[in-house]
Amino acid sequence: MLIDGRKLNEGTVVKTDICILGGGPAGITLANELNGSTLDVVLLDAGGEQYESEVQELYEADSVPEFYPDPKISRLRFLGGASNHWANNTSPFSPIDFEKRDWLEHSGWPISYNEMAPYYQKAAMYCQTGDDGYSSEHWLPSMGLTNLLAEAKFSRLGIAKASLPPTRFYVSHGKPLVESDNVKLYTYANVVDLEFDETDKRIISATFTSYNGKQHKVVADRFVLSMGGMENARMLLLFNKKYRNKIGNKNDIVGRYFMDHPTMNAAHLISDITKLNSMSRFEGQRFLLAFFELSEKALREKELINLRMPVVSATKYGMSDGISSYHILKNALTRGELPDDLFTHYGNLILDADMVIEAIARQQFDTKIFESAKDKLGYQIPMMIEQLPERNNRIYLSSKKDEFGLNKLSIDWQVSERNRELMWRSLEVFARDMGITSIGRLRLLKERSSRLFGDQMGFGHHHMGTTRMSSTPDEGVVDKNCKVFDVENFFIAGSSVFPTGSHVPPTLTIVALAVRLAETIKRKGKKNDE
Repeated sequence: MLIDGRKLNEGTVVKTDICILGGGPAGITLANELNGSTLDVVLLDAGGEQYESEVQELYEADSVPEFYPDPKISRLRFLGGASNHWANNTSPFSPIDFEKRDWLEHSGWPISYNEMAPYYQKAAMYCQTGDDGYSSEHWLPSMGLTNLLAEAKFSRLGIAKASLPPTRFYVSHGKPLVESDNVKLYTYANVVDLEFDETDKRIISATFTSYNGKQHKVVADRFVLSMGGMENARMLLLFNKKYRNKIGNKNDIVGRYFMDHPTMNAAHLISDITKLNSMSRFEGQRFLLAFFELSEKALREKELINLRMPVVSATKYGMSDGISSYHILKNALTRGELPDDLFTHYGNLILDADMVIEAIARQQFDTKIFESAKDKLGYQIPMMIEQLPERNNRIYLSSKKDEFGLNKLSIDWQVSERNRELMWRSLEVFARDMGITSIGRLRLLKERSSRLFGDQMGFGHHHMGTTRMSSTPDEGVVDKNCKVFDVENFFIAGSSVFPTGSHVPPTLTIVALAVRLAETIKRKGKKNDE
């Protein structure tokens, strides 16, 4: 059933077994898994069925550094959440992602890959990428890539799949909920408060308001927070402000260890191996992508982080050192400085004079001059980097407030020197493998490091780690079943519970965890069945 929260009478009280706060991929998956069960379910979402700019404005936030993208762009405040504009690029995490890695502080999940594996297949069905798995052994022969890395010592090929068009979770999975007998969806329902019982161990109600000033309550046996990797932290911080850090925050962990996936072109692959052009293909209503990554053996032996490294055919313009040097010189001179390696940059300008002129023409006059700019010249590697979970990267409350009087969020996020060092070391190991296998020569662009981690850095917009999962409340916010420490009936769903973020997009794992959480909730049953 679909109910417009704006049309409720003032002070409406809704009673249910399970209350889900948020209708993105995690919340919609959880509601679908509980649909048809003996449990009554209410899902509250802050938006409607479509994008509305005035609703979206509530996602405005501050960030440090300024080049970190405004969360108002990456998040969407209506049913389906960020799935309404994602690319549907899915891969499972690797076994090592769940393990404690001694060389990576704060790594390790309290659950193993083997515990998660059964849920990945169902998650793939929700993402509509098929039930045929992500095994390289299965996919590489059909893509003609079986022997590409036969001689490699440290590298392997991973597989990503995407449905076409990308799955919009409410569009694809909302109808069964709207028609359900035991699930009710409330739109325009902004959660503004939680109420605890006299023991301070159980939540008894959630207060929500629409955009008309009216307030209402949901009284439930169990609550699940599923508003996304940033908003989960913001809401917990707001509630903890009222309840003096009793909600999973005795050790000041909520909002910390915030991770994303930095993306960048930090290497060029010079190769004439035509087989590389087979690393992506369309298959019916799906897109398949093979990507380079380091093997678990390499990660352990050399104590590295992993990188997701697809290859993209590059042009002379895209591979030009002169263009990069032009930007470095221009930015330095604007600041009244001279860059390091000044003469190297001048040399690049001279050698690539035609491409520098091309860049100026495109930037200043929106025109193209040289046909040679389109010439194919090797491959770019738009890689996605595993980010370390670091305490100082965090979501915290801003002094600014939204229209409901609640603090907006602020972001403090950096890529640490340790993270950068591990990235370059991982790339160097991969470069050696490219030589061993005779695939080609990998040129690392270390001289561009300041720009790669600055204005040239891209983002996965994958918000992770802010309510991390742990075996103890000393190191996390939720336990292995996603239950908030010290609160008996409060759970969190979404990428905010990830202790580490891997090097692949998170949504498949978000959905798998939601399926697993639904199993936990159904196992307990109704309160009066206990």
